Amino acid sequence: MYRSSARNRKRSKLSFLGLTLVFQKIFKHKVFRYLVCGVLSTVFNILVLAIIIELLNAKTPMMRNIANIIAIEISLLFSFFIYKHWVWRIGRSTIKEAIFWQLARYHMSVSAAIFSRTFMIFPLLDWLKVHYSINTLIGIALGSTMTYNMTDRWVFKLK
Repeated sequence: MYRSSARNRKRSKLSFLGLTLVFQKIFKHKVFRYLVCGVLSTVFNILVLAIIIELLNAKTPMMRNIANIIAIEISLLFSFFIYKHWVWRIGRSTIKEAIFWQLARYHMSVSAAIFSRTFMIFPLLDWLKVHYSINTLIGIALGSTMTYNMTDRWVFKLK
């Protein structure tokens, strides 16, 4: 009886170690870290959007789109910092470099995605009566595919 429970504990430890090694290997890949951070940013964006829509009592498409624009900007700031530190693993930088160089370039690199999401995707899907959460997920999925390479090659490029 004792041996079998000791063996089970040993197997559990080995399974946990194996799982840990798998996760360490996966997290070495920048694309995977980008996807994980993208999911975190998406959840953050939807929560911020829902809060703003409720606070503004946004019942019209115009008010919901204004809430969307505000939520996008707040989420961009959030995603910039998690991408900078966890995906591209850029260490310390001066405030001037981070804000005036990297953050400005980050905003420019996602501007096409923001523009298409704000002026084409969100209004169209809102007009089609797609719930704002699903609408946001679609916009984020399209936008993230547009911005990954630009962010990698232009914003967080190592000097």
